[in-house]
Amino acid sequence: MADNVTLQARERDERGKNAARRLRASGMLPAILYGDGESTSLAVETRTLDYTLTHFGDNALYDIDLGSGNATARVVDAHRDPVTGLLVHVDFAPVNMREKIEVTVPLTVVGEAAGSEEGGVLQQVAYEIQVETLPGDIPQEITLDVTPLGMNENLTLGDLSLPEGVELLSDPEEVAATVTQPTEITDEEMEAAGIVEEESDEELAEGEEAEGEEAEEGDEGSAEEGEERENG
Repeated sequence: MADNVTLQARERDERGKNAARRLRASGMLPAILYGDGESTSLAVETRTLDYTLTHFGDNALYDIDLGSGNATARVVDAHRDPVTGLLVHVDFAPVNMREKIEVTVPLTVVGEAAGSEEGGVLQQVAYEIQVETLPGDIPQEITLDVTPLGMNENLTLGDLSLPEGVELLSDPEEVAATVTQPTEITDEEMEAAGIVEEESDEELAEGEEAEGEEAEEGDEGSAEEGEERENG
């Protein structure tokens, strides 16, 4: 887990769309820090927050410097403009570094499956998992080594090697990755799908040659029939 991100913030009193627009224009972002039955409206640094969310995801921890004190929190909701993709508002929730929390962590496949070298197709089925851990031990991602995975074999979430202090909450029987036989498409299926396989230059040449031979045979046949009529 990366170190906590220091995030400058200040409490904000102004409300409304115009105030939020002015705030964003100044490089700050409207945010809310939820607490025990209460919430605090904040203005936080847009650049630092956007960079962290983009590169480290939602599980990054922030040391929010309020001037009068610090609060350790994580992002629980981030709103972006549907057209521009720019951040418009963020919600934080405080975390206790001594209490375990449930989080979703990305799952990344590494290595080349043995079955792929035999012509199989590697498919990643699960892309994230649920785990429980202390906030300071949240991994950026969990990796699954598929090197030993053979043809028609599966690896499940139970096969994952988790870092110390991280407990799997997802179903351990859930398939994470598999190697399957390549799908063969018949000529009938291609024809039904409207896919016409173009002939190669060699096949075209062979076809033209065969047509030429048939034409010659036809001419010879016609000549022999003519001779028979004359003799008859």
